[in-house]
Amino acid sequence: MEMQTTYIYLEPRPDKRTQELFLRGTGVRASTIWHDRYIARMTPHQIAQNRDLPIAAVLEALVYCQDHWDVICAEKDAERVWLEEQGFFAEDSPAQR
Repeated sequence: MEMQTTYIYLEPRPDKRTQELFLRGTGVRASTIWHDRYIARMTPHQIAQNRDLPIAAVLEALVYCQDHWDVICAEKDAERVWLEEQGFFAEDSPAQR
């Protein structure tokens, strides 16, 4: 039996087509916090200050990403495929101009 985790700072967004959780009241995906930490190389304190979040919210998002990485990656991969099908990455697309 899998135990359900209760989050203080994370919540689902039913209006979005994703299982990934968002920081409550912000519209910021948990994976955006992960990106800030590991791609932009910001410290958790820098992220909290930059995004006006409690440090506990940043840490909760990072733990969530670690625990749900497979779901997050699968959704990102599906989103990329959909964007490719829409021609988003084509050289003549508005996104490339």
